[in-house]
Amino acid sequence: MGRAGIVDGRLRWRFPVLVSLDGYERSWIGRDVGAGVLIVAIAIPLSMGMAEVAGMPPVAGLYSCVLPLVAYAVFGSSRQLVIALDASTAAMLGAAVAPLAGGDPVTYAALAGAITIVAGLILLAAGGARLGFVADFLSEPVLLGYQAGLAIVVIVGQLPRMTGIEVEADRTGAQLWEVVREAGDVHLPTALVAATVLGFTVWLRAIRPAVPAALIAVAGATLVVAALDLGDGSVAVLGEIPQGLPPFRLPDVGWSAIRSLVAPAAAIALLAAADTLVSSRAFAARNGYRVDANRDLIGLGAANVSSGLSGGITTSASAARTAVAESVGSRSQVAGVTAACLMVLVLVFLTPVLRDVPTPALGAVVTAAVLRLFEPAALRRIWNVRRSEILVAVAAVLGVVLIGVLEGVVVAMGLSVIGFLRREARPTDAVLVPLPGRYGYHDRSRHPEVAPDDDVVVYRFDAPLFYANAERFRTRVRGLVDEHGADAIVVDAAGIANVDATSIRMLRELLEELDDDGVVLVLADPVGHVKDALVRGGLPGRRGEGLVFDTLDEGIDSVRRRRSWIPAPATVHRAEGPPE
Repeated sequence: MGRAGIVDGRLRWRFPVLVSLDGYERSWIGRDVGAGVLIVAIAIPLSMGMAEVAGMPPVAGLYSCVLPLVAYAVFGSSRQLVIALDASTAAMLGAAVAPLAGGDPVTYAALAGAITIVAGLILLAAGGARLGFVADFLSEPVLLGYQAGLAIVVIVGQLPRMTGIEVEADRTGAQLWEVVREAGDVHLPTALVAATVLGFTVWLRAIRPAVPAALIAVAGATLVVAALDLGDGSVAVLGEIPQGLPPFRLPDVGWSAIRSLVAPAAAIALLAAADTLVSSRAFAARNGYRVDANRDLIGLGAANVSSGLSGGITTSASAARTAVAESVGSRSQVAGVTAACLMVLVLVFLTPVLRDVPTPALGAVVTAAVLRLFEPAALRRIWNVRRSEILVAVAAVLGVVLIGVLEGVVVAMGLSVIGFLRREARPTDAVLVPLPGRYGYHDRSRHPEVAPDDDVVVYRFDAPLFYANAERFRTRVRGLVDEHGADAIVVDAAGIANVDATSIRMLRELLEELDDDGVVLVLADPVGHVKDALVRGGLPGRRGEGLVFDTLDEGIDSVRRRRSWIPAPATVHRAEGPPE
């Protein structure tokens, strides 16, 4: 088959899987099928464990690995991305649903399905409205801090299952304190199973990433527990798991409950979107193809809607499983569809085999999985780039652990926005000087040997000019005029990416103040839309001279002429430079 021109453009938009399959080669089938087998091998223990993180029965995790994989394969744009249960969204789902369920497992399952569908509808709407950029508002410090905090929450939540200690508290700090206080009551067989599975999984994953370490560890633990008859009242096991496929239906939830789920569903959708879009772009770049963020939102939304309708819970991209599939040669979503088909076989024929799986082993598998969420190398990189952003990451960790999963994300995002506004309100700036033998003007603080021209000060402001920094700009300009005794100041506006009504009013007032003092002020080299806004804002200068010039040289030449109040020629020669 040819690689271009086979699939109609409208069908490409509606069904991106056609793009993935356009040009598909027979030699890829074996690798894609092998990747599908590996995906299922990894998904069985992890999905059951993640379902328990969400407060759902383990089989709900298996249900989440059927239709969501097919839905994303049809509607998503990535050729390789694997959709799976994620610790982040699972924990957020549990935090949102548990207070509303009142301890009733039937109500809990219905609410879990409803929030999954609502999150999916939000993602579908966002993709249809082309809002893929919204996920970019989750900064790296927020994500890293949130992931680390979530890892702590999940690990502490698994400690009772891994130690046999009964815990009554529902807050992470209180749960940890109960476990520490009751450490003498640890059930040794349970703890031994959990520790062995955890150690083996981490070790094997480190030396053989492509090997399904979790499946091997859980299978081994299941055989040992069965052989030693430990499941008979000693070590807790899963017990009976429903066999067959779930009914495809809407959850039985009232509108009042759905309204209360919209906010947490939006938070889940935002986090799932951020994770999916980042992973999709990363694997596309590594493998030489392009993805569409909006199509990925639609694919993820379809995956979640189908999951909620079929007894599953919220899903997101799994970078770890995608990487494993990629390592064995996955080239298309044939791998995901293969995995979905194999999971159907597991549900129909193999659930009796899962009844003896020890729950401490699943707790250990979940713990091993979320250990990946700690990324000290990335935190060190942030520390090296901007140390203040570490505070945002720390706030995210503390918020998630001490306040709650949803609340922690909101707190961290708020601090991130505040940090951004703080930096923009107090941006870097510089007095510029010409350097002998070099083109243009340069930051004097980096070249203290060059004396500035005290008659004409050239000043650069490195941020959009808006309401939060307008007065700072005015103060800095007045201060430079006083400091240098200058009678002219030229603002290099190349770094001013935007202006607003407040800043234009400030410029008019500043221009009049300086004009009264006999000081000339001009802005040079603004980007096109900023220049248009300044002109529309009525900034020609009181004496009829232009305030805005196309290049820095034009602005400097103009103020040097105006220092003697000599009218400039009607036509100013434009210095050569790069086009706008």
